[in-house]
Amino acid sequence: MEQLKVESELKNTVENPDRMFNFQWHITDRCNLRCHHCYQSEYSQGASLDFLLAVAEKIINELKSRNYSTCINITGGEPLLDKPVLVSLLRFLNQSPVVQELMLITNGLLLNEDYLLELKKFSKLSTIKLSLEGATSQSNDLIRGKGTFNSILQKIKLIQLRHDFKTVVMFTLQKMNLPELELMLSLGEKLNLDGLILERFIPEGQGRGLKNLVLDKYDWENLLKKLIQYFDLDVAPEDLLPYKAFWIQFYPQFDILGAACNLNEALCIMPNGTLYPCRRFIYPLGNILQDGLWSVIEKSKLLQTVTKHDHLKGKCHSCFIDDCHGCRALCYSLFRDPYADDYQCFLK
Repeated sequence: MEQLKVESELKNTVENPDRMFNFQWHITDRCNLRCHHCYQSEYSQGASLDFLLAVAEKIINELKSRNYSTCINITGGEPLLDKPVLVSLLRFLNQSPVVQELMLITNGLLLNEDYLLELKKFSKLSTIKLSLEGATSQSNDLIRGKGTFNSILQKIKLIQLRHDFKTVVMFTLQKMNLPELELMLSLGEKLNLDGLILERFIPEGQGRGLKNLVLDKYDWENLLKKLIQYFDLDVAPEDLLPYKAFWIQFYPQFDILGAACNLNEALCIMPNGTLYPCRRFIYPLGNILQDGLWSVIEKSKLLQTVTKHDHLKGKCHSCFIDDCHGCRALCYSLFRDPYADDYQCFLK
């Protein structure tokens, strides 16, 4: 492949003439796992169905007012924990013409034949995303818990057996599992995945004590060099700096797509309605019910400035790569300064 393609982090697979504004919506903090690197620190809060439907209606009305459509990634916590709530919310969203696509981010442990048959009723639910943190049970289970590796592999096969969902695995890169990158690529091909998402570890929530596992600039440069070599890309490592994650495609041809930062093109919604720039960028912007979507966006000094070089510090201030502004979530996590120099940038 001679030129890297660009995809949004919240990958929209539906052709749509309208403008898109996307969401990652955490409908609950409740979870049946306690992954060591998790960006959550609180696991008790779950929103009521009435509250979630009010948020859904707010999303739809605000987007409709400006002729926007949306792709929504629904997650938690673990969104499968309360089946009646999840099913009712999906039914509501599935009926709206504003909603172009729905995706589900889950640890997958509660998936079974009956649950999948229920989920198949929603035509706009296209993709189920699950997580693995290693290519073996030893490496994955050290982070996600004993037995989770084999369980997730079984769930992937179950989804693929008789169901129409795209199956995607998310792999969060940190120092412990970085050596397994090529093994993960081989595993993804073996599992016949529709996609493998490579994301970077941001130490928030339960993961704040694991800052030593964050990839440094040497790790990031070596990672990009490996990807260039593996996919025979005609680019230099610095050409890949604008991409904050990568989407590996296994068919119809083995390929890699760069995921550009989607600040100002998407937001994260928390169970209580709080809005973040993204889930790893834990900087409260306001509340969607109390403040409104467009009002929050238009009044946010952070959103207006944090992607502009003249507001950034260090190397980022004078960077020659126009469409790169570093990972602001990582800067805020490490330094509590969203405008700080990019920790993972290897440019001189």
